[in-house]
Amino acid sequence: MESRVKPGFNGVRGASDSRRGYTGGAAAVGCKPPVDSCSVALRVFILAATLVAAVLMGVDQQTSTVQVTIADTLPPLQVPVTAKWSYASAFVYFVVANAMACVFSAVSLAACRSRSAVAPLMIGDLVVLALLFSAVGAAAEFGILGERGNAHVRWGKVCHVYNKFCERAMAAVIVSLIAAFTNLVHLMLAILDIHKNSSYY
Repeated sequence: MESRVKPGFNGVRGASDSRRGYTGGAAAVGCKPPVDSCSVALRVFILAATLVAAVLMGVDQQTSTVQVTIADTLPPLQVPVTAKWSYASAFVYFVVANAMACVFSAVSLAACRSRSAVAPLMIGDLVVLALLFSAVGAAAEFGILGERGNAHVRWGKVCHVYNKFCERAMAAVIVSLIAAFTNLVHLMLAILDIHKNSSYY
């Protein structure tokens, strides 16, 4: 009687046939898999976008002159006040998160041909995805607060004073958001690729 073995993760075909994985492409066992050009392009874009976002926010600084009235009988004082990204914890977290995402993208590009790096890269992509979206949310909320203020707690607007500072911060948030969605698309494509080429299904 002919024996039948259902191919699966530990089946005959899974051990001997060519495989496609998270790193993309098909390769024989013991050989380095070819690099998926789409995956590499997406990772390069994420690296560049997170680098731009971190640099834009990291150099964001503006000094403006604010009028301070001490008494109605005295002329207002002209006081220079500086706005800097490091003064806000949300912006600090934003810079750190994008820097970490940029470093991980560089490491993943160097390790994309290693089969043993498949699981760590996927876990790292999930962590980076969470970091980017949380950093974008925190920075965007702080930016909206600076743009509109909060009448309930009597926090005034500041973006009309530091317009360039707010514009650069907004640009950094937008670039980082694009990087986050690109990372999401990359992760979804990788999961679909694993599902499609797995011998278990």
